[in-house]
Amino acid sequence: MENPKEAESEEIRIVKVQGSDPLLHRLIGPMVIHPLVISLNGGYPFKNTEEHLWYIAIRGNKETKETAGFLSVLNNTIENDCTLRDQLLLARLVKTALADMPAGTVVRFTAHKDEIPLMKELGFELTNTKRPAVEYFKMFKKI
Repeated sequence: MENPKEAESEEIRIVKVQGSDPLLHRLIGPMVIHPLVISLNGGYPFKNTEEHLWYIAIRGNKETKETAGFLSVLNNTIENDCTLRDQLLLARLVKTALADMPAGTVVRFTAHKDEIPLMKELGFELTNTKRPAVEYFKMFKKI
């Protein structure tokens, strides 16, 4: 039988935060400066504006909370995704973001080559399949 405290600590909730909200920095700051995260992001910084809407996955309970991953949305583009290659978490974040968008919206996402199967499962299509040697691929989905 599963320990209730363990199950409780693995609970994940998604928090929505505007790019201008000071809470954003408290939630993702420690994660975005971690050397592993910077490496996984190809050494590139995460971008933010007042118009970004962030979806942040928080793992844990009241006593022990940590950011498990995040993504942001700007102009119908899902960007700044960081889930440490956790495909289930990425799926949950993307589904949450898509649920907030109106039907008929064309949503863009730049997928790492490892994310393509998941994004196809979620209904996204590749925009360019002629560049198989690159790491990232632009995808889209009309919802």
